[in-house]
Amino acid sequence: MKYLVFKPLPRYVGLRRQQIVGYTPRERVWKILEHEEADRVPADFAACMSWPMKQAYFKLKHFLHLPLDFSEIDCYPAPASYTGTYFPAAVDEEIYRKFQIDFRPVKIRLKHLPYVPKKIYPDGTYVDQYGYHRIAGNTYLEFARPYALECATTVKEIENDPFWLDPEEEVTAEGTRKRARELEEKGFAVTAPNPSHGGVFETAWFRRGFEKFIEDLYMRPNIARAILDKAVRIHSALFKMFLDEVGDIATVVSTGDDLGAQTAPILNPKIYREFIKPAEKKVIDLIHKRSGAKVFFHTCGYNVPFMDDLIDIGVDILHPVQPECPGQDLVMLKEKWGGKLTFCGGVGSQHILPRGSPAEVDAEVKRCIKAAAPGGGYIAAPGHCVQPEVPPWNLCAMYDAILKYGKYPITL
Repeated sequence: MKYLVFKPLPRYVGLRRQQIVGYTPRERVWKILEHEEADRVPADFAACMSWPMKQAYFKLKHFLHLPLDFSEIDCYPAPASYTGTYFPAAVDEEIYRKFQIDFRPVKIRLKHLPYVPKKIYPDGTYVDQYGYHRIAGNTYLEFARPYALECATTVKEIENDPFWLDPEEEVTAEGTRKRARELEEKGFAVTAPNPSHGGVFETAWFRRGFEKFIEDLYMRPNIARAILDKAVRIHSALFKMFLDEVGDIATVVSTGDDLGAQTAPILNPKIYREFIKPAEKKVIDLIHKRSGAKVFFHTCGYNVPFMDDLIDIGVDILHPVQPECPGQDLVMLKEKWGGKLTFCGGVGSQHILPRGSPAEVDAEVKRCIKAAAPGGGYIAAPGHCVQPEVPPWNLCAMYDAILKYGKYPITL
């Protein structure tokens, strides 16, 4: 038997120590990712992709009687000190331990802090570090018009736009290897979250505008390809920088593109296969080449038409498997694609988590584990990021239920 005991951080009291017997977290995760059964189902929380919005996170900390740390707080939505995310900058280790999360993330960061936008306009909008024209909303950062590339008419204008992210000048992976080694030595499954904001398709339309970029795909294919090629080069540079440091340590590397709406794909699968799929494949091939990790792919909404394509380009883990979308029943997904994909998510985030009772959350987790966990290949998590209105007692109920029902063999 192997024993791994986590010592509580000295500044916190009141939460029990986490003791893992049998498998280390990394061993457990690898077993599941190889579609084999371990001792229990692993869960994700703010490590691969299932991040809580700041409002939900601070409510959870208050509920658990945990003090706020200065590193978790920023001045969002003030653009002059915007940190680039509406998620907490870091997650309290005691929460990871309470929920018995097997993953720990390491991240690359901006070189120049505190962050100052590339341009601030009199109306309060600004161009962020990725070159997106943004305005702070109540919950999310919204896009503002005109989009940075909306008025570009030539490939040369696109290539020479001054607001593209310059990975070598603006981003650094310094310190990530040391941090990853520390986590590896403690037995955790190290994750390398997407170093960019979105995927290559999202980068393209975030900078061009959704309607304009969809027009490009049909009417101006040379412009569409120029934007996608630039996005691929930036993403590739970021992943090279990141994986040169942690590629031999990471268990999971995440990327993604939102391809689905609530009830249908965002774009025609034929157009996806002609333009977007080859661009995504270049990035995923690079990840596989520079690491031994599994590729975690985030895509919201209805994605059944793209399942075989995602497998074809090398995706290993699919997130978030939103159950509210038609045709995405976990039983069917597991039966049809469970031998090739690990599913992460599935716990309803639109109704059950924000509006259900703890008993309903418990039943929802039970449903997901019964459907997807047998034989491995399932990571329990919310069906999307944890939204601001999710009460902390429902989050606790979800992770308690994962531990209650997720013991192998699954006998539900």
